[in-house]
Amino acid sequence: MIFVPAEELKVGMRLAKPIFNSKGVLLYDRDSRLTSQTISSIRNFRLIGIYVLEPAEPLPPITEEDREFERFQTVSVFTLQDILNDIRDGRQPDKLEQLCTEVLKRFGRGRGKLTFTQNLRSIEDNVYKHSLNTAILSAAIYAALAPESKTQQRYTVMAALLHDLGSLDVPDSVAEKKNSELTEDDLELIALKREEGYRVIRENCDLEPEVMKNISYLLRELRDMNGMPDMKTPDYQVETLKCAYVFDQLTAMKYGEEPQSDIAAYKYLHHPAHHINQQVVAALARAVNIVPVGCSVVFTDGTKGIVLTENPDDILRPFVLSYKDNKIYNLSDGRVYAKMQIADVVKTMDNRYVMTEEYKKYQEALKNGEEKAIRRPGSEDGE
Repeated sequence: MIFVPAEELKVGMRLAKPIFNSKGVLLYDRDSRLTSQTISSIRNFRLIGIYVLEPAEPLPPITEEDREFERFQTVSVFTLQDILNDIRDGRQPDKLEQLCTEVLKRFGRGRGKLTFTQNLRSIEDNVYKHSLNTAILSAAIYAALAPESKTQQRYTVMAALLHDLGSLDVPDSVAEKKNSELTEDDLELIALKREEGYRVIRENCDLEPEVMKNISYLLRELRDMNGMPDMKTPDYQVETLKCAYVFDQLTAMKYGEEPQSDIAAYKYLHHPAHHINQQVVAALARAVNIVPVGCSVVFTDGTKGIVLTENPDDILRPFVLSYKDNKIYNLSDGRVYAKMQIADVVKTMDNRYVMTEEYKKYQEALKNGEEKAIRRPGSEDGE
């Protein structure tokens, strides 16, 4: 799978990801070959590029859950665009309550872990995709953190959808920069635009005070993350927003900028130097698939393996099968963990987990009673 800019697309290339319209209707499915009409449509959609399959590459698997997640993201981004444009134009956003309810219905009920995937972003749609993803993550995190607090969860999701309105007025010359390239003046400009956006929301929207408080405190926290990160947020709502915001920013796929993997983002959030509430980070790990069963991982020594069983107490210390010696290691054992740790997960270019053939073979071996085919390390290795 490779990314190809829109201006470099050629007839005959095969789509690696489905393309939906603003209504959620499938326009072009995976493995479809590009025609001149398809290429023209893609450019008219203002897509900066698409993922295509290499000539001999087989079509990678995709679950219906993944497909539906992409469809929902596409439709909701257009909806959120209408909402934010209404607010900027001085109108009450009539679609806001519906979108908030839909996000909560799909992602805020705590029904299993969310497989969170990213879509490529351009300058034009970055704010909408970021705000939607922050809302999705906030809903999932809050469901794992405080499942009984439905009203507070709604306030959190509503704030997530609206918080970045002011960034729409950030000049392209600043918006197109990588995070590492932003100067102090750039950061100050972004903060000022966001504060102006907050004032626009306050003047044009009839929202609960709790929602406005969440937006205000989140913007303060984001500004302080570049200066004084020790300030305490008032409650879990803002802490959830901040965690979701940072996780999405780190894993976002922006043209020309390499995204971090989910596990790298989790390690960043988990590090005490970054002052993210650890109860919220733990809720993120319970809500989102970060090191799921069956994914390929890379160890700190460069070797690879697959996750066989998750560790609910510490996602970085599961049971793994090492490709190097075909042995199972329990990373929750301190003696084993001292010798081998997970450095990262293996993902495809569009940030999906790689479920390996080795894992399928392992499952078949267990079904057929062939556990001996998989060697377990002796007690000296910390079985």
